[in-house]
Amino acid sequence: MTGVTKRISQTTSSVVQTDSLPPKPERSEQESMFESLDNMSVQMIRGMHTGIDAIDGNLNFGLLDSLLTVSLKEAGLDGQHKIELITFADSLVNLNVTVVEKGEPKVLASLCTDGYVPSDDAISFEYVFDVQETAMYRLWIEPVGKAVLKQMTGILVASVLILVVLVAVFLYLIHVIRTQKSLDEMKSDFTNNMTHELKTPISVAYAANDALLNFPDEDSPEQRRKYLEISQSQLEHLSGLVEQILSMSMERRKGLVLHRDDINLAALVDDIVEKHRVKAEKDVTFTVDIPSDFTVNADRMHLSNILNNLIDNAVKYSGEKVAIHIAAEEDRLTVSDNGIGISPSDLKHIFEKFYRAHTGNLHDVKGYGLGLYYVHSIVEKHGWNITVQSELGKGTIFTVTDIGDCRSSRQ
Repeated sequence: MTGVTKRISQTTSSVVQTDSLPPKPERSEQESMFESLDNMSVQMIRGMHTGIDAIDGNLNFGLLDSLLTVSLKEAGLDGQHKIELITFADSLVNLNVTVVEKGEPKVLASLCTDGYVPSDDAISFEYVFDVQETAMYRLWIEPVGKAVLKQMTGILVASVLILVVLVAVFLYLIHVIRTQKSLDEMKSDFTNNMTHELKTPISVAYAANDALLNFPDEDSPEQRRKYLEISQSQLEHLSGLVEQILSMSMERRKGLVLHRDDINLAALVDDIVEKHRVKAEKDVTFTVDIPSDFTVNADRMHLSNILNNLIDNAVKYSGEKVAIHIAAEEDRLTVSDNGIGISPSDLKHIFEKFYRAHTGNLHDVKGYGLGLYYVHSIVEKHGWNITVQSELGKGTIFTVTDIGDCRSSRQ
């Protein structure tokens, strides 16, 4: 019986191989000899089956099925199957007669794995085991493709995971490259704009000093004072630009130290507003709504720079007539304007280093993308928060909150 099982396995293997391989070329004499020997062995096995089944018609079909199950598992076909014993004679005992009339096929016995019913896609393999070809075994199994896929599940899952990781790494690499390219462009813009910003006060101060040296007029002290004030104003502006750049560098190294003090916010704002009124090249109207005794605990220089930056932006990004409102109450400080506004796409990036929003038709607006980044960094360093609201064509409102947590009590 073991030989029968092996023969079924070999027949199954040969059927699968015959179906999958291309047509063979003409066989050699050696191959023909091997085929003749193979046919002879098949006939011998069939003769043995015929004789044994004639002596004892009781076939142990369960043993055959168990041996077949073992052979299928060894071949990697661990799925469900069904085996049938089919004959065209009355019984297996009658197969030893000289001539047997073939009738309708009869299923003498069948066994299958629990609950298995061959599907429409099931494959059948038939093995004729008697001399007169009137009895055979029929094996039903599902297509081996499922078994192959099951065996390759681990490899396929690993391949998919590797592919996902590679795609993720590739996308991240693209993101890094694009980010680096964007940073490089912003740094180039920063260098160009910073050069312009630093050059302007230097040029103005140089011109004022040159006028004093080359056109001295001792009888005009007011004119001389005017030139000196221009030089001083431009040098203060230059000092502020350098201070912002140094502050950014210190902030990056986490080495920025605040020198906090109780500051009268109303007096500080009045002083800053007055300076902007003098140097403004536009028609600027300031409205200040801050209680005279409103004090805040902060670093005076950096708080002044915060207000200067917000006011500078309000003037730059506005039309010829600018209206700026500065107010403080409870724990908040607001700076609003009637400028061109900020688009929603730019609004979420305005506090990023080197970022500059599109200015539409305002092509003469200069800057280097550090102002609002500086404001945001210093506000956070103080323990405050800053938010912005803006609408194109209607203006922008900057609100610094939680300053009440860090300011002294009002008198």
